[in-house]
Amino acid sequence: MKTIKLFLIKHRFRLTILSAVVTGIIALINFYYILVLNPVSNDECIWEPSKGYNHTVILTFRNVKVDGVTWNAGIRDGDILLEIDDVKVRNANEAQITLNKRVTGDFAKYVFERNGKKLEGLVYIKKLISFGNLGIALLGFIWLVVGFIVVMGKIDGKVQRVFYRIGVAFVLFMSILLISDAFDSNPMMKYLGFVLTFDVIWSAGAFALPFMLVYFFLLFPKPFRIIEKKWLVKALVISSIVLFLLTYLYRWFVVYIPGNPTMYQLVVRIANAGIGVGLLVGFILLFINYRRIKTKEERKPYFIILIAYTLGLLSVVYVNTLANVIADTIFNSPEYYMPIILVALIPVSFAYSIFKYQLMDISVVVKNTIIYGVATASIAIIYLLFSYVLGQSIGLAIGTQYRSAIAAIAFVIFAFVFQSTKEKFQRWLTRKFYPEQFTYQEVVLKFSNEVVTIVGKDNILDNMTETFVSSLKIKRFGILLQENNSAVYLLKREFGITTTNMRINDDNKLLHNYVMDRIKINQQPFIDQQKFAEIFPAESELLLAEEIFTVVPMIIKSKIIGLLLFGVKYSGSEFAGKDIELLCAAANQSGVALENARLYESEVKKLTIERDLENARKIQESLLPKELPKLEGLEICGKMIPAMQVGGDYFDLIQVSPTKLFVIVGDVSGKGLSASIYMSKLQTMVQLYCVEGSSPKDILVQINKKIYENIERNWFITVSLALIDTATKSIKFCRAGHAPLLIVNNSINILQSKGIGLGLEEGKIFEESLEEIEIPFKHNEVFVFFSDGISEAMNEKNDLYGIEGLAEVIKNNNSKPVKEIMSEVMRSIETFRGNYEQNDDITIVLVKPV
Repeated sequence: MKTIKLFLIKHRFRLTILSAVVTGIIALINFYYILVLNPVSNDECIWEPSKGYNHTVILTFRNVKVDGVTWNAGIRDGDILLEIDDVKVRNANEAQITLNKRVTGDFAKYVFERNGKKLEGLVYIKKLISFGNLGIALLGFIWLVVGFIVVMGKIDGKVQRVFYRIGVAFVLFMSILLISDAFDSNPMMKYLGFVLTFDVIWSAGAFALPFMLVYFFLLFPKPFRIIEKKWLVKALVISSIVLFLLTYLYRWFVVYIPGNPTMYQLVVRIANAGIGVGLLVGFILLFINYRRIKTKEERKPYFIILIAYTLGLLSVVYVNTLANVIADTIFNSPEYYMPIILVALIPVSFAYSIFKYQLMDISVVVKNTIIYGVATASIAIIYLLFSYVLGQSIGLAIGTQYRSAIAAIAFVIFAFVFQSTKEKFQRWLTRKFYPEQFTYQEVVLKFSNEVVTIVGKDNILDNMTETFVSSLKIKRFGILLQENNSAVYLLKREFGITTTNMRINDDNKLLHNYVMDRIKINQQPFIDQQKFAEIFPAESELLLAEEIFTVVPMIIKSKIIGLLLFGVKYSGSEFAGKDIELLCAAANQSGVALENARLYESEVKKLTIERDLENARKIQESLLPKELPKLEGLEICGKMIPAMQVGGDYFDLIQVSPTKLFVIVGDVSGKGLSASIYMSKLQTMVQLYCVEGSSPKDILVQINKKIYENIERNWFITVSLALIDTATKSIKFCRAGHAPLLIVNNSINILQSKGIGLGLEEGKIFEESLEEIEIPFKHNEVFVFFSDGISEAMNEKNDLYGIEGLAEVIKNNNSKPVKEIMSEVMRSIETFRGNYEQNDDITIVLVKPV
C-alpha cells in the first residue's frame, strides 16, 4: 500500500495532467451529446398515454400550445396520435425516437384521429435542449478547468487537490447522459462494455461528489477543527464507497439481471438527492466559515463566492418548484427553466476570487506565466521581423539569387541573439514586476554562497536570522536544532515568535518518515500548514497560534539536523513555488554549514582529523543523487568512490522535463574539507540554474560568475555538463576544463570541446573559451562522463590506467546493460591498481540510449 502511495505521489504531476485530459474529453463528449446528439424534437404539446383495446397504448394530445407548431398543423386537445412519418405509434418512447430523427426546420407528418376520422398535419420541428443537463455540464467543465489551474499551482496542496477532484466528479457524473436509455439514437448503446463502463464511471463520480463537497468546505476557506479528526476523512471515504457498492449491487440484481430498466431511475434519484444534499451542506459550511472571518476586507473574496453559490442553489430550487407552477409544461415554455444555467456561476465565482484575490496560491503562477510568456513572445516576434526585413533588404540590394541565403544567415544570427537577450529580459522582468521574488532569489543565492564559509555555529545561526529577518523582511522566523542526536528539536533563534522555549518532538518519526518519503520521490521536503496536524500532532496548534505557515527541514545524509520556521512574506502571502525551492536549497546549505561547524567544534575538542574527514565525506556523498531519474529510452548509471582523503568530485542528474536530462560531473581542485565545501556550493548553483530552456554553456557562464566572486585564487573547479534530449535524440555538451566525453559503440570517439575551469577567470575570457557541441545519438551508444580519478588511476609500477583502458573495457561490454558495464569498469580499475592505494576520487556516469 505504501509503495502505491509513493508511486502516486511521485507521479502526481503527470497523473493529474492525464486525468485532466481524459476528464476534459469526457466533458466535451457530454456537451456534444447535450447540444448535438440529444436535443429533443419539440412539438409544443403533451402526449398523454392511456390504455386502449387489447392492452394497446393510446396517446392523446393535451396542452397543445396556441399558435404553436402542433396547433398550426391543425391538431387540438383531445385528438389521438396514430402515426408519425408513416410509423405507427405504439408508445410515447417510440414516438419520440421517430420524431427525434427529424432536424430543426423539417416537417414531420402526423396522422391523428378526431371524432373517429383520420386526419393529417405537417408539424414544424423545433429542438429542445435540456437546460438542466447543460447547466450541470457547464458547472462541471468550468470547475474542472479552474481546478486544474489551481492544482497545477500547488500540486501538493490538500485544498487544491480536493477542489480539482470536485470538477472531475461533476464531469464524470454527467457522463450518465451517454447511457441514458431514453435516447436510442446513441450508436454506442448497443455495446454492452461501453454501457457497463460508463455506468461505473458516472456513479463513481456521483456518489463521491457529495462527500467531496462536504470535505472541501470543511477545509475552505479556513479549516474546521473537526477536520483534524482522522476518523472523519475515513468516514467520508467509506460512506462514498459503501453507497456506490450498494447501488451497484442494486443495479445488477434489480435492473440488469431481471431486465427491468425502469428501476434504474431510483439510482439516479438517489444520486441527484445526494448531490443536492452535498451542495446544501457545502453552502451551510461556507456560510458558517464566512461568518467566522473577522474583517470586511478578508470577507470580500468569499462574499462573491457565497452570492454566486446562493444564486446557483436558488436556481435549482426554482426549477424544481416554481417553474413547474408558472409553466404549464417544459415543452410549451422552456424559457422558464433556463435559470438552472446559473449553477455555472459557482465555479465562475471561484475562478474570479481565486485569480483576483490570490486564493489557493494560484494567481501568482498565472500572472508569471502570462507576463513571461507575452514578454518572451514579443521579443521573438520583434527579432524575427527584424531578421526577415534585414535579410530581404540585403537580398534585394545584392540580388534575388542570394536572398534565401541572406535570410537564413539573418535567422541564424537571430537564434543566438534571442537566447541571450531573452534571459536578460526575463531577469529584468523579474526585477521590475516581481521585486520581492527577485530580492529573494538574490539574497538566498548570496546567503548560500556565504554561509558555508562562516565559522562557528552561533555565527551561522546569527547570519541565518539576519538574512531571513532583515534582508527578506519575514514577519515570523525560527531555527530549531536537533538536541544531542535525539528526536527533539529546540528553538535556538527566533523573531516574532512568543513561545521562546518551543520544542518539537519526533519520537513517532512522523516528520522523519514524511521527509524521507518526499526525498525518495524527488519532491521538496517542506511542510505547509495543511500538513501540520498530520506531521506535528502535538505541536500543530502551537505552530498555528504562532502564525507559522511553512517548515523546512535541514537535512544531512538522510538525517534531519534542524528545522526552519517561516511565517508569511512581507507582502502577506505564503511561500510557494520557486520560493520553496530557494528555501530548501538555503536549508541544505545551512545544514552543510552547521554540520561543518559541528566538525570544527569537534576538532577543537581534539577529535581526530580522520573523524572530521569521514564526516565531510558523508556530507559529500549526501549531496549526490539519491535516486537516478528514469527517462524512457535511456539507461543511466552513476557512481562516485571517494579517496581516503576527502576530495571534491561531484556528479548530478537533473531531469527538467519528461524528455530532457542534465548530466553534470565536476572535480574541485585540492582535497579536504575546503574541497567538500566548494563542491556543495557548486551543487547548489547547479540545482538553481539547470532549468528548462537553459543550455550547458549558459549555465556554466552563470555559475562561473558566482564561483569567481567567492573562490580562493589558488582553487578552481572543472565541470562537464551535458543536456540529453530523448525527443530530438541529441546531446549538447560543454566542458569547463574537465575530462573529455567518451562515446563508445563499435568505435571509440573522444569529444573534447574547448573550455577552461570555473573560477580561473572572471567572465569574458571564460565565456569565449567555452565551446558547446551538439551531436545526435544512436541506440546502444554509451556516453561516458568521468573524472581524472579514473584516467589517472595508478598501479604499483606508476602506470596510468588511461582513457584508452577505460574505453576498451566499455567497448568490450557495449552490449550489456549499463549497470553491468559499470561493474566491469570498477572491476577493471581494481585489477589494474592492485594493492596500490586509491589517490583520487573516482566518479563515472554512464548513459546509454536503448
